[in-house]
Amino acid sequence: MTTGRQADAFALLGLPARYDLDADTLEQAFFARSKELHPDKFASRPANERVAALSAARALNDAYVLLKKPASRAEYLLGREGIVIGDNERIDPALVMDLLEEREVLAEARHAGKLDEVERLQGAMKARRKAAFAELRTLFADLESDRPTRLAAIKGQLILLRYVERYLEECDSALDDE
Repeated sequence: MTTGRQADAFALLGLPARYDLDADTLEQAFFARSKELHPDKFASRPANERVAALSAARALNDAYVLLKKPASRAEYLLGREGIVIGDNERIDPALVMDLLEEREVLAEARHAGKLDEVERLQGAMKARRKAAFAELRTLFADLESDRPTRLAAIKGQLILLRYVERYLEECDSALDDE
């Protein structure tokens, strides 16, 4: 998700660079731009133009996939600010303990075959994910009030969301096994 020499994902779709992006607007922009780059329009063109069109279409698809998901869109915007989330980011120790305890409860429910408990835990974690996305929306909307603090908070929410997504994958796995 680097922005270095890659084309800007928002610019490729002709959209403003912002977190709060309407899904329908994004899809309309993608399909309109896709029509412009459709391979049939370049079938009789020289090879270098066909290759360039294919490359542009691939970049457009990548931009759409990136911006379609709120978490990857937020991480991309954060990257534009020069902030990258690594694999071993430090997080609040209290949050770590909370997440470890929740995983323990999930493991116990899974081991005991209590699928109703796994579903309850999954529902609670989905609510937590929804709250994290709502917080991201608020943080991005008010980014200019205290940019460094807001960017740090956005990074924290994105790190939390990574843990939440892993937890939900474990819930799905437990429910699929049965």
